[in-house]
Amino acid sequence: MATTDIINYMKPGADVDSMNRRKVESFISAGAIAANDVVSLDGNQAIDADVALYIVKADSDTAETNIPVGIALDSAAGVGEIVRVVVRGIAEANVNGATVAGNSLTTDATAGQLGVYVNTDTTRIVAVALEADTANVATVYVYPGY
Repeated sequence: MATTDIINYMKPGADVDSMNRRKVESFISAGAIAANDVVSLDGNQAIDADVALYIVKADSDTAETNIPVGIALDSAAGVGEIVRVVVRGIAEANVNGATVAGNSLTTDATAGQLGVYVNTDTTRIVAVALEADTANVATVYVYPGY
C-alpha cells in the first residue's frame, strides 16, 4: 500500500505565494489570460472532457464562462499555454475598485475581475477580500469550489 506525507509550510509571516494551505492546479488556456485574473472552466469546448481542462477569463454575463475555478498565477498570451491557478487559499486578484476587506467576491461583468457580491447576484461567492484594493488588485482568500 502506498503512503503519502503531505508537507505544509507553516512559517508565520510568509508571503502570499508560500504553501500555507494554498492549493494550485494547472490548466490550459483557451484565450488570453492575465496573472491575477479570476478564471473559469471553458464551457464552449466542443469535447465535454475538455471543459475541465481549458480555462478562460471568468465573465458573469455568459453561462459558458461563468464556471469559476480560481485565480490565475500565470499569464497566457493565447490558446494552449499552461496556467497555474490557485483553487484554494491566498492569492492576489484582479478586483472591482470598490473592494474593501471582508467583502464577499464573485465573478463580475468585467471578464477576469472579481466584483463585490450583493444579495441579488445569482453567481456563487468565489473569494473573500483580505484587504482593500489598490489599483484594482487585492489579496483574497479563494474558497474551494473546484
